[in-house]
Amino acid sequence: MPETHTVAELHRLAVSALNRGDLRGMVAHCKALLGVEANHADAWFLLSIAAEAQRDLSRALGMVERADTLHPGNSEYLAQKAKLLVQLRRLPQARTAAQAALAAGPERALTLDTLGVVLTRLGDHQRAAATLRAAVQKAPDNPQFHFNLAAAEQFLGNVEAARRHYEQALELQPGFARAYWALAELEKNAPDPQRRDRLEKLFAASGDSPADRLYLGHALARAREQAGDYSGAFSALEAAKATRRAALQDSSIRDRTLFGELRGAFRDRDEQCRPAPGGINNPLFVVGMPRTGTTLLEQMLAAHPAIDTLGELQDFPLAVRAACASTTAPMLDTEVIAAARAAAAESLATRYQAALAALLPAQQAGKRYLIDKMPLNVLYVGFILQAFPAARIVLVRRNPLDTCLSNFRQLFAVDFSYYNYAYSLEDTARYYLEFDTLCRHWQALYGPRIHTLEYEQLVASPRETLAAVLQYLDLPWAEDCLDFHRRGGVVTTASTVQVREPLYRSAVGRWRRYEQELAPAMALFDAAGIRYR
Repeated sequence: MPETHTVAELHRLAVSALNRGDLRGMVAHCKALLGVEANHADAWFLLSIAAEAQRDLSRALGMVERADTLHPGNSEYLAQKAKLLVQLRRLPQARTAAQAALAAGPERALTLDTLGVVLTRLGDHQRAAATLRAAVQKAPDNPQFHFNLAAAEQFLGNVEAARRHYEQALELQPGFARAYWALAELEKNAPDPQRRDRLEKLFAASGDSPADRLYLGHALARAREQAGDYSGAFSALEAAKATRRAALQDSSIRDRTLFGELRGAFRDRDEQCRPAPGGINNPLFVVGMPRTGTTLLEQMLAAHPAIDTLGELQDFPLAVRAACASTTAPMLDTEVIAAARAAAAESLATRYQAALAALLPAQQAGKRYLIDKMPLNVLYVGFILQAFPAARIVLVRRNPLDTCLSNFRQLFAVDFSYYNYAYSLEDTARYYLEFDTLCRHWQALYGPRIHTLEYEQLVASPRETLAAVLQYLDLPWAEDCLDFHRRGGVVTTASTVQVREPLYRSAVGRWRRYEQELAPAMALFDAAGIRYR
């Protein structure tokens, strides 16, 4: 005779299976539970967690929404809903769910941590940090909670608090590879030399964990570089990236196709369209290849009394996808380009304006310009000027070899395929060549509608270079732009520490320390006629 369980027993067994990491067992218990009580809210919530683990996000969302309908106002369900909506890039709905979860008064540390991470993804960094502090207070022995709080403190410029929580995460979990990497990024200009021996040993033992090897290798490269071992630093990067690179398809083929499709989609020299009525009709986009000084320029401009920044936003790419109703997985591909090119410019503008309107705090409402500083919006220049003929675009360029080296040295978001080129030096150089060709194409089409500046000029002659940008923006000079490091505010990019310091020039010409290692990139540039000396 088969064993039978009560609803309460089945629920307890499902929760126990989840706590053990036995998702298959949890799902079996939840299904048995729903066979007895079809409207058991927590069973639907637990099944949502399992579906998320399988990356079936839409199904997971449907399940947690059913749980929320059955038991409204449950902070755990609302936090899970907000988390899934962020992953599905439905940011306005995610913000609403997160606010509802906070209003419900979450008590569990895990729920608070989930909401803190969601709020970070939504750009609400002050509230994210407060929520993550509450999570750490409730569960001080959880290393991941300390890590998440450290990242939030770092974004806010609270460097010592960030360091303290990263170190606490390592004390609780000595092999926490990502925390070693985060500390290396935090201490770029003043690393702890005693940490290098630990990194050497951990990296040597990380062969069975590609993810750990990726984080530890980047951290070790920083440590070796600070010790003057540039060849060793480059070797650590190559070894760290090798497994990930081998698992990826050739990114250079996809990149070449994408850049070519963009050039082909915009051919006319002087395209015009009607701007959308009302809203933000004169946005300011700072674009360029990553690691070329876009964050530095953003912070300098944001110190001007007529300018503020919204940081790195995904809202314009999301508006392009939404306007064409694409069903493909990539954010931008051939189908998206063709469909968005055919979409009404007013649709792009209206969607983007609506997204920005939800982000604007009161203190930014009176600013003449609000910066959208997403470097890879360089891919969307044609769409931007199609939707906003009066938009201002500032393109930042940097020495080709310094650009490639800085991209190769950086560990970007591992789940964002547009950075896949950075796992290979040669792919990074090929990406630069495509980027350079696209930039020349935009400049040929739109000429004076794009203001281009060189990073090297910005750090060598900041007053003159910034004055030219402000003239392009029809704004007067403001001395505060040179004291940008005093303005505070949120910085979420890899330059979060550097832009809080006075201007420095040590990054100019860094490629010369790696001249031998950069030979493959030089060969590609020489063949393409790209000057780098």
